[in-house]
Amino acid sequence: MKTIRILLFILFILLVSISYSQNYKFDKIVKSSFSTQLFPNQEWTHFFNSEDDSYHMYIYKRNDSLVSRIFDTKENEEHYFHIDKSNSLNFIETKNLSKKVNGHKFEFSKIEQRKGNKEITFKILNDRDKKIANYKLKIKETDEDFFSIYKLSALENQLFNKIKPSKHFIVLEAKRNSTKYKLDSIEDINLTVTIPH
Repeated sequence: MKTIRILLFILFILLVSISYSQNYKFDKIVKSSFSTQLFPNQEWTHFFNSEDDSYHMYIYKRNDSLVSRIFDTKENEEHYFHIDKSNSLNFIETKNLSKKVNGHKFEFSKIEQRKGNKEITFKILNDRDKKIANYKLKIKETDEDFFSIYKLSALENQLFNKIKPSKHFIVLEAKRNSTKYKLDSIEDINLTVTIPH
């Protein structure tokens, strides 16, 4: 009888800890390059869930090690990890994200054919309809909406803003003044990351 109680207690503790942990599922791994005047030729790796763009994971180098962050805009959290030599994610901490929604408006031009490529202009306007950013996007039309891959990778200051173009496409390249983005690869993956609580 005592053994059954102990087993039930252990089972209860396991169920409670599993139910309170947070799971993030990723089905796309995206490698891209990003250049600015101060930081040219940066290589980025992001993980996405193509059905839920409220979160994504970003892997980058810090000093001589790899680190990772998961941005969760639904829960307003940012989870930090260290990646060890066996490529395991080691949870470090969770911090609150500052929810920054501004009064920006977003406009997409019609898709134009130029030199065999499909291009679109993406404008960001302030609350007085004054243009504050203008991006030239080289795109590929898709069945699914993959604009969020570009938005979450390269437009971090628009993280909390809902931007939905009228057509489905993926951004292959983007240019704005001295800033350049290029999609290097996108592949299917099956990865689940669990955040302990």
